[in-house]
Amino acid sequence: MDDRRGEDLGVLLVSASARLSRLYGRVLGQLDTSLTYRQHRLLRRVSEGHTSMAALAALGNLTVPTVSESVEGLVRRGLLDRQVNPQNRRQMVLSVTAVGREAKEAGDAALQAANDRLLRVVPDGHRQVLQESLASLYDAATEAFRQPDATAPAAAGAARLTET
Repeated sequence: MDDRRGEDLGVLLVSASARLSRLYGRVLGQLDTSLTYRQHRLLRRVSEGHTSMAALAALGNLTVPTVSESVEGLVRRGLLDRQVNPQNRRQMVLSVTAVGREAKEAGDAALQAANDRLLRVVPDGHRQVLQESLASLYDAATEAFRQPDATAPAAAGAARLTET
């Protein structure tokens, strides 16, 4: 195994993120109802009550056409249902089907098992710091998506992270 402890933090962050994305994709792809990470995340968010394409796009920092394409695949597979909103006939409302709920729950369990395996290497005393650091990074990245020039906020977010 490579020892990456001396690697530049930014490079390590990108490498870990890419490695985790591939791992989660493999875990979800091996389920009885195979899912991509994006499909699982959409099922989870619709289950949480985010039922419009615009809301899903905003949550994922994606475009509505990108979300629409993913949703269409889930509808074709019978995992999501799409209905006209009775209050606004120009808007569609999404809901998770019974099969979609089973797929989401299987994905949740598989990802939890993968996370449990991964987190065994993190000492208990470091988990709270890891949680807070990842939440800060997530918030900084989310804020960067909201800015017209994504490079400036990322630098400001990184500076803010080092101050805490």
